[in-house]
Amino acid sequence: MMTHEYDVFICHRGETKRNFVSVLDGMLRSKGITCFVDYRMATGTHVQSEINGAIESSKVFIVVLSPDFAGSSWCLDEIGEIMKKRDPTRRPNAPRKVIPVFYDVQRDMVGQQGEGTSYDLSRLNKRYSAKIESWGKALKDISELDGFFYDSDTTLQWEKSEEIVAEVEEFLISHRIIPGQGTKRPISKECVNYDVFICHWHKDTQRNIVSVLRGMLLWKSFTPFVVGYGNNDGGSALDSDIVQAIQNSRVHVIILSPNFARSRRCLEEVVHIMDIQGSPGTSDASRNPTVLPIFYDTEPFEVRHQKKDTGYDLNEVQGSSTVEERERWASALHNLSLLHGREYQPGSKPGSKMNKHIFQWKELYAIVKILEASAKNIPPWNYGSKCETIDEISKELELQDESEDVFIVGVYGRERTEFSNLGIQRLGWNFRGVSKLNNVMEEVCQREGISNIVQQMLSDLIQPSLSNDERRCRLLLENDSCLVVLDDLGNDIDKIRALLEKLKSILRNRSLVVLASQFQHTLQELNVHKFINLSSLENKRDFLNICYTERDGIHEAFLSHLNETFDMLGLDVRLLNEDKLMSDSTCLQDAKVILCVISESFRLGEFKRMCTNAAIPSKILYYVSYGSYPTDESMPKSVFKMEVDFEKAEFNKKQFKSMVNEVVQTLNERSEEIMGAIDFPVGLAQRSSHIERSIVDCMSGSENSVQCFGLVGMGGIGKTTLAMSIFNKIHSQFERSFFSLNTRAELQGKGTLGLIDVQKKMIAKLLNIRSDDVRIDNAEHGKMVLSSKVKHINALIVLDDVDDCRHLEAFCEPLQSSLGPKSVIIITTRDQKILGSAKSTMIFDIERLDEERSKSLFYWHAFMKPKPPADLEKVSQSVIEACQGLPLSLKIIGSDLYGNSDREYWEDSLKLLQKGKKDIVDVLRISFDRLDTDEQEAFLDICCFLINEDVELTCMILKACYGVRKAHLSTLKNKCLITTYVGEYGRRISRIGMHDQLRDMGRHIIREERRDRAWDEETANEILQRNAWSSLRGLSVWSHIPLPEDASDWTSLPRLRILVVKDDYWRDRTHSHAERGRLRPQDIFRNVRCGGLRWLRWAGAPFEELPQGLCSTNIRVLELPSSNISEVPTASLPNLEHLDLYACYKLKRLDMTSLSSFLRVLVLDGCTSLATLSSLPTTLEILSLEMDWQPGSLESVEDASLPNLRSLTITGCPKLKRLALHATSLEKLNLRGCGGLSSLRVLVTLSSLPTTLESLSLEMAFSLESVEDASLPNLRKLTIRRSKLKRLALHATSLEKLNLEGCEGLQDLDSKGLSSLRVLVLDRCTSLATLSSLPTTLQSLSLDMYWKGGLESVEDASLPNLRELAITRCPKLKRLALHATSLEKLNLAGCEGLQDLDSKGLSSLRVLDLDECTSLATLSSLPTTLESLILF
Repeated sequence: MMTHEYDVFICHRGETKRNFVSVLDGMLRSKGITCFVDYRMATGTHVQSEINGAIESSKVFIVVLSPDFAGSSWCLDEIGEIMKKRDPTRRPNAPRKVIPVFYDVQRDMVGQQGEGTSYDLSRLNKRYSAKIESWGKALKDISELDGFFYDSDTTLQWEKSEEIVAEVEEFLISHRIIPGQGTKRPISKECVNYDVFICHWHKDTQRNIVSVLRGMLLWKSFTPFVVGYGNNDGGSALDSDIVQAIQNSRVHVIILSPNFARSRRCLEEVVHIMDIQGSPGTSDASRNPTVLPIFYDTEPFEVRHQKKDTGYDLNEVQGSSTVEERERWASALHNLSLLHGREYQPGSKPGSKMNKHIFQWKELYAIVKILEASAKNIPPWNYGSKCETIDEISKELELQDESEDVFIVGVYGRERTEFSNLGIQRLGWNFRGVSKLNNVMEEVCQREGISNIVQQMLSDLIQPSLSNDERRCRLLLENDSCLVVLDDLGNDIDKIRALLEKLKSILRNRSLVVLASQFQHTLQELNVHKFINLSSLENKRDFLNICYTERDGIHEAFLSHLNETFDMLGLDVRLLNEDKLMSDSTCLQDAKVILCVISESFRLGEFKRMCTNAAIPSKILYYVSYGSYPTDESMPKSVFKMEVDFEKAEFNKKQFKSMVNEVVQTLNERSEEIMGAIDFPVGLAQRSSHIERSIVDCMSGSENSVQCFGLVGMGGIGKTTLAMSIFNKIHSQFERSFFSLNTRAELQGKGTLGLIDVQKKMIAKLLNIRSDDVRIDNAEHGKMVLSSKVKHINALIVLDDVDDCRHLEAFCEPLQSSLGPKSVIIITTRDQKILGSAKSTMIFDIERLDEERSKSLFYWHAFMKPKPPADLEKVSQSVIEACQGLPLSLKIIGSDLYGNSDREYWEDSLKLLQKGKKDIVDVLRISFDRLDTDEQEAFLDICCFLINEDVELTCMILKACYGVRKAHLSTLKNKCLITTYVGEYGRRISRIGMHDQLRDMGRHIIREERRDRAWDEETANEILQRNAWSSLRGLSVWSHIPLPEDASDWTSLPRLRILVVKDDYWRDRTHSHAERGRLRPQDIFRNVRCGGLRWLRWAGAPFEELPQGLCSTNIRVLELPSSNISEVPTASLPNLEHLDLYACYKLKRLDMTSLSSFLRVLVLDGCTSLATLSSLPTTLEILSLEMDWQPGSLESVEDASLPNLRSLTITGCPKLKRLALHATSLEKLNLRGCGGLSSLRVLVTLSSLPTTLESLSLEMAFSLESVEDASLPNLRKLTIRRSKLKRLALHATSLEKLNLEGCEGLQDLDSKGLSSLRVLVLDRCTSLATLSSLPTTLQSLSLDMYWKGGLESVEDASLPNLRELAITRCPKLKRLALHATSLEKLNLAGCEGLQDLDSKGLSSLRVLDLDECTSLATLSSLPTTLESLILF
């Protein structure tokens, strides 16, 4: 039974098997063409059945007609069957082709089978008499076919084999048996620097081994030098070209054949090579080119001893020679014979027999791999222990049983990706192909995930065009070994095991599979052959060194603030004064970042001179200027100029934060999660360090179970801040981490829905997936899912502010039963009983601040200085005592008093404090009571409805309610009653935050005093059932939760300002109709008049028309996302400022004529049925129509005059043909995916764009051909992707980011007017030939040319601020020389024409990628800062 189908069947006699046929087979397979040759049959196979099956399935037959071919009945039977298969009358729909190769025989000999010739069939045994006639006919027929002639004395083997392969390939492609190969890369190129010099005697080896070796090297993109290749005369003189080639080559191959020593030129080449190499044992030998002797039909001792009457008798050298010459030759040959090489016995020497174990292709392929490794063998920097570990893998692989098809290595640790890349660099040359697959877990979880991963692997190992044909790929790989790396395996052991089994079914011949995972248990369960734990090899946490002098009176509080701020962010800080630096400058050598506090007596130059011996790269130095002092020094860009002089000015928090963020970013190269720092973390370092040490000690003492730790204390004591600091310090010791901030607030009023949300977030974070991909039906189901999904992960979990045992049941219990034994759970709470229920290993009582730390915290907030004014010192002391060491009280009261120097005001505050000092709420209430009426109302609105909302939206709502936009927010923020933060997910939008104690205080006031707002189901039932609905100011409810029964009596809510109805599509439809009854919000509000409504948000509103009672003329903010609304009654909403109709699919038209007075924001994202927009109000500032997930129907925006428009986004609207607007204030324009847009003047020249524009994005703007003479002085970001742009020259002095990806016609980029440019993307700008006059401000430059680029050189460019440069897959780039002293990462992968890399101007370079830079002959004067070098 046939097991395989083949493209090609090679019929041959044994005399050609190991040389000509093996090479032909290898070349065909390298093209993705499957071949049958008998020596590849598995042991135990029935030979005749396998041959018959292969003939039946093959499409092309190569018949190698050698001198002894007709002496084999097997061969004659095969051609008989082959010629039958060729007969078109047998199988007209199955085209077949027969290609004869006349190997050292003439066509007539085969066709005529004359008497006495080797093709005389009458000589055969009489038992074959019945077959002779059919054999003869088959030979005659095949001799009449077009074929190839091969003379082993004159034919170059590789070139002739290429001709045969080309004919086979053409036939298979034309009949669509294999896919076309696309553009072929040139196989040869002119160059000065060669990779490999091949020394040989042409008569012995040029036609066979040298021809094939040269061809294989060119196929691998290496450039060989072969003297006199293709000529009959190899020459006798060692001319200057040969000498130069020897000197410039990285590897020397010397083929020592039987007659090698007869050639004077060959001997002189050996002398020259060995002179360069140095004799064995010299100290500099390792830095010289590699020498590989190949003993071709020659024994090493013959070369070494040069005995008389042997081929290496130097007295027999052609022409006359002197004694001195023979001595030089003898010495060079002797030294050469002592080098380890390869013995190659083809059987060409008289009396010798070919080694039955040598197949020419396999042996030469192994030699090429050795040469490939040698040509790229430059030792990496700073990888000592990792390199040793990789070398161990190589040794174990060699010892692996040959019956093992796959050797599996598991790599665990945070640096697993870097280790895998290093492994590919050092081991990749040993394998036929290499495949690196990233984000495996994410891919495998997708539909057809395993199949897609396998296809990508096969694309890497063979070629993309064949990756869909798994059968073909299996055949092509069956005798080859491969290296496959799977990174980011994840935690789903069943999916990983299924993927691994699939790979094992494909890979063969001791292939190496590296599994890189952050989860140790995953690798252990997979039973890998070798497990590598990188924890002991990984770099420890980097130090931040703060250097300063004590001579200039730098305030201790400032140094302490520096120390504690960075300590909270998880950094290890060392304070080093001037004396320490002078006594031991080496204390800075292990520093990743040095922060130098420059002061009057400690100038920049002095610090640099002091650190001369520390070898500190400039990239890790940052400076803070302390105090005001005159200086003539040239300050570097890394100086943070801070006028820190407490006698003259307050502390500048904004500048300080900027400096901190810059330093943290430098240290946080892996982008690890860091919880943000508070403004003044006074006393935090000591407290958090004590708790951290205790937790670490407990972890090291027990590794058998999950350990739980508790932080308990009253509200406002600083538990959350401590937990954040501890998290920052230790989370890197765990595989994954999760911080649930303000858990109580997150869950309050949400019931089981809140529990489910947190469970989903927790699973998503621990598995590094999207929360939308986690399906949980209810809280109990969530516990099961949580327990099963995170099983065995060693994680750090922080549950902040837990106040209910149900929270423990939903989160803590499933985690404790499933997480790995090295996991830690930290719980912060106000209730000691919670920690008892959680079975805490250790509980930390968080105490109040002592007197000194209380003073420091209060002074910073009240005065922005470390000391109070003299006249307020005494009353300050009394206020501090009244706050009783409570950090939140000190912060709030200090902020409340900030800016007020009236002593009487301070004393009044003190009296209020002393009156209510028993309860923190009373203390916080002081600040609230000091607010005016509208500020109080705004504070209460935020407490109930606006926490985590967009700051801009909040301002709009507050203006609608109280007449002012930002004043109230500014007051509340200055008094520390609210905070702002940048949202973690999605767009970076500033949002409103608030301490839970302040939120609870506000809600307490509402419950006990105001009773005019309801923010969840509980408060709605509690407040509204007291008949308080007539005074209701705000209401937030879920659409599926019934309102109190009294709601059925509502007819009017005259004071209602805020109405928020939240929706969850799936949960809403799981509630029974009986439960919802007639008290759902949509039923109640159909008939209730809300004349005072200012903000209406109704997600998933079920009605098509907005109920009349909700159409208040006072509404300023209307949000109806994902609703059934088909028409908006804009005539009834004349005061609208913000209209959000996100994903209202039924909306077909929008009448804007009534909204001409106030509308500022219009969001129509996902309104795919909307065909036209007209009469847009002139007040509009933001207009957004993003249709990315479903193409929009919008066809035109006509005659719009929008003088106030700042941002316009129209994406995914292919039908949009016309956009006519007048927008002189436009700052942001995004027209991505509007390929049908033809009527827009700015798409032709961009000349009419407003000068106010700050951001412009155009994708598929096919009509745009040039941008010339455009002046956009405020433009900061410009994106023009996939357009016909040919020239760009604009004056945009503020432009920071320019993206021209996919502008394949771009020929001219004039950057003279781009004086602020920091980021430039020119990927696929394949017509760009030169880069000149780039702005010196550039920090990042990317050019990925996808093998098409015309860029030839980058020379004499001075880019002092450039940090990252990527010029990849740019085949014509030959030279790169630039002065970029700040450059850290340089990627030149795929620049196969690169010949010269001048790195003298790259003094800060850390990472250099030269993958596939095959023309680069030498690397010299590399910077000492280099940490990673990739050559593969």
